[in-house]
Amino acid sequence: MTQQYQSPQPFNQYPGPYGPPPPYAPPSNGMATAGFVVALVGAVLALIPFVGIVAWLINPVGLVLSIVGVNMAARRQGSGRGLAVAGIVLGVVGLLICFLWASALAAATSGSNTGTTYSAPSSSASAPTQSAADESATTPAGSFGQGTYTVGSEIAPGRYRTDGAPESSLFPLCMAARQGADGSPIGIPETTNNGPAYVTVRASDGLVEFTGDCTWSPAS
Repeated sequence: MTQQYQSPQPFNQYPGPYGPPPPYAPPSNGMATAGFVVALVGAVLALIPFVGIVAWLINPVGLVLSIVGVNMAARRQGSGRGLAVAGIVLGVVGLLICFLWASALAAATSGSNTGTTYSAPSSSASAPTQSAADESATTPAGSFGQGTYTVGSEIAPGRYRTDGAPESSLFPLCMAARQGADGSPIGIPETTNNGPAYVTVRASDGLVEFTGDCTWSPAS
């Protein structure tokens, strides 16, 4: 009796309903992809003047996502590491561009402020001169209004009298104060709120100060 020989099944074939295992696919890394895309958009926007202001918000987000993507790639057999590193580079470049724009804007603003000068109105500068001219016009010759005078050169020693301030004066209080050459007071100042007053200026006095709206004239 002749026995038939059956050839063995090939080694790479799997009997029964089970087929060969599927090919190995590394795990995906969504953080790396997202970080790269966001950082790329931020770097492009940073190149556009004025519009690139939004890159101040986009670039940090892309940079953080890319850093997280690098950490995830270390736990997933390096999946997405290249995109994550590229995202980090783009995020840093975008931030540098933003800082350059900010520095240029600050320099331009500082230059414009430095070149701006202020000139006071001419009317305010001439106001004291006009006021002094008006006062000298209303004070009779040989009489003295409000001010400080040097005894001997600007005012002669002697006795001076005032009739008081005009009725229209808002501050009717008037005072005559004798002073030394250094401005130190001598005696008690002569004052009047209503009516005449007298002051005697001595040759030893250094200064005489009149305050108020009164006019002081030599007493006869």
